[in-house]
Amino acid sequence: MPGHDSRAYCGGKKRQGTGNCTRPAGWGTEHPGTGSCKLHGGSTPNGRLAAATERARLEVAALDVEPVGDPLHQLAILAAQILAWRDSMAEQVNNLTSLRYEAFGENSSGEQLRAEVSLWERALDRCERVLTAMARLNIDERLAKISERQAELIESALKATLSEMGLDLDEQDRAARSVARHLRAA
Repeated sequence: MPGHDSRAYCGGKKRQGTGNCTRPAGWGTEHPGTGSCKLHGGSTPNGRLAAATERARLEVAALDVEPVGDPLHQLAILAAQILAWRDSMAEQVNNLTSLRYEAFGENSSGEQLRAEVSLWERALDRCERVLTAMARLNIDERLAKISERQAELIESALKATLSEMGLDLDEQDRAARSVARHLRAA
């Protein structure tokens, strides 16, 4: 049908092979490029699941994010952010004059814990979970091994380059020590 919004219509193929089905997409499958009519499986649980999966894939693709290249480093960043949040919430709790709200009046009774205290408690829980996970994964050891391996690769590439340049062993050693000194200073 020319002039209609094809996003809400079935994307299935006609049996005659003359194009796409033009029936409305089934319930829950109306997202662009994911819909199917009931004759093409749009009303079935699997059809709705497929449409939901495709919608989720399109939503994630729309975020345009880079894949995580170094998950250990990203976990360390996450831990630092969680610790900063914990510290921020601790400061908020320390500035409180009371940990609870008290309701007074005819229809008011009881006490209520302040939101800042709840947020601080959640921050403590998250810190515990992330730091425990990091301890279990031996993050420090793994990061040290990665750094050592990178240093070995740099040293190997440097030695090969100096050798190709025709430098004798003394000159190569002096150059390697100089590079090491500069890397430590950085």
